[in-house]
Amino acid sequence: MFHRQESRCWVTRTGRRGLLLALFLFANAVAQADPSTEPLLLRDSVRSVELWPAVTLLYEADASRDVDAIIAAVDSFKPPATPYANLGLREGAAWLRVPLEVPPGESGRWLFDLDYPSIDRIDLFVIEAGRVARHIEMGDHLAFDQRPLPTRSHAAPLRFEPGHRYALLLRVQTTSTMVLPMSLKRADAFYADEAPMQSLQGLLAGVWLCLCLYSVTQWLNLRDAMFAFYATAIVGTGLFFASYFGVGAQHLWRGSTWMTQNMAPLGVLIGLIGGLLFIDRALDVRSLNRYASLTARALAGAAGATALALMLDLISYGAAQSVATALGLSPMLLAVPVAYIRWRQGDRASIYMLCGWLIYALGAAHQALLLRGVIGSTFWTQHAFQFGSVAEMLLWMMVLGARVDEIRTKAEQDRRERDLLHSLAHTDALTGLLNRRGLQSALEGVLKHAHPTALTSIYLLDLDGFKPVNDRFGHDAGDELLRQVGGRLKAQLRGTDLVARLGGDEFVVAASSLSGENEAGLVGGKMLRAFQHPFEVTGQQCTVGLTIGYAIAPLDGRDLQSLLKRADAAMYAGKQAGKNRVQRGGASAGLVTC
Repeated sequence: MFHRQESRCWVTRTGRRGLLLALFLFANAVAQADPSTEPLLLRDSVRSVELWPAVTLLYEADASRDVDAIIAAVDSFKPPATPYANLGLREGAAWLRVPLEVPPGESGRWLFDLDYPSIDRIDLFVIEAGRVARHIEMGDHLAFDQRPLPTRSHAAPLRFEPGHRYALLLRVQTTSTMVLPMSLKRADAFYADEAPMQSLQGLLAGVWLCLCLYSVTQWLNLRDAMFAFYATAIVGTGLFFASYFGVGAQHLWRGSTWMTQNMAPLGVLIGLIGGLLFIDRALDVRSLNRYASLTARALAGAAGATALALMLDLISYGAAQSVATALGLSPMLLAVPVAYIRWRQGDRASIYMLCGWLIYALGAAHQALLLRGVIGSTFWTQHAFQFGSVAEMLLWMMVLGARVDEIRTKAEQDRRERDLLHSLAHTDALTGLLNRRGLQSALEGVLKHAHPTALTSIYLLDLDGFKPVNDRFGHDAGDELLRQVGGRLKAQLRGTDLVARLGGDEFVVAASSLSGENEAGLVGGKMLRAFQHPFEVTGQQCTVGLTIGYAIAPLDGRDLQSLLKRADAAMYAGKQAGKNRVQRGGASAGLVTC
């Protein structure tokens, strides 16, 4: 008896537990089958309401049913099994349903906001009592002035009656990724949230613009195509982000639906053209591997051909996007190994390239995961690629800076080499004075501007007694004496006067801006007297004299050759007359001894 009662109690307890479990499972199934049982409450005290937690989804591959059929299929809606606010790439149409309730006494005035400007078509239906109370069309297929609100994102004002229940029903269809960060906001909250976003995009656009202007200026100054390629990459990247975040359609091309729909892939393609050619030039890929350089140029050509075909409407948005996606990683795949090799070779600019691509890769990975529907939509996942691209471009700017330094260093080396060659061609190697060619070059302008009140006198000097010194003390002593002669002559003259050695023991002095013929004779006499003092060569004192012949421009001629000819004749006459004297070779008056 006792065992029978115990068995009956056990059965009773088991039945109760089973009944409770069945009721729990039934309630859970009902809750999942009918998500509208818990509508979002729209209270004025709440400035912003995120819609995604309350979203249920019905995916329609063939996009064939109308809104009435979808309303009738409310039981087919299920919570999305996807990352937050991200359905990924989908063909067909996605229907999203959000139940709402406006408590009595509330205003019911809200703004709907879907903050992903790249969505092609959005049909927003306000459902009340199972019927469509309002239909609003949005999406980037509309001209900007046809949108419900002239905003960067897809926004529309909504008015709900207090004390009523509604459902928001969205039909979304797009060729891009279905990223759907949706919310209902009070008007003040919407514009308060939009202000920092506009400021951020304006700031980053300013960065793009400054980088672009800098590179264009450097290109015009240095004539190096590397800067033009960098500017092209900047323009393409900037256009992509202007399109992606909606500021382009709002501020730049608000009258063009075509640009609103197609600028994103077009910007990527333009950026690829500039990026590939910039890498090829900045890393000098051709000198490292000819085929890698040809590959970079071929890929840039493919991106350019695709961009041109898109602009001519020869291919669709989807085809252009596919090419842009396929080529998207090619600059990084090309640059990283080449930059690594260059870095190992000691190229400091390459480390900036490597760091830039590392940061870019992190941002691009977030973007790829977002567009593939792998991660949810947040502020950081939406902006990671943009921030990474800005960092990359700033590091590329450091690459440009390093290359500018190299260009300047190379230019300075070239200038020094030119100066050295010029010096070798125009300077006497032994004394460091001008040679005949250098004298000719230096006097071209001086002789042309000589006039009776500003004479230029050309003196031809020959050393008296140089050969005995050279024979007695040797050639090294003779060379040292010639160097000292040049120094002593320069010490007697003004800084503007010229001293040259024609060869052997012949020197030429050119004194310009002389007030008259007498001053020319005085200059010659000063040089002659300077040689009355002995020279000390290899510890020995030796004395050499001068015989000077000179001619004056423009009185005796204007070209150097004729003046030297007259000075030479005067010097020869001075030698014949006993040496150690100054003698002028006049144009017609014969020779004059000073």
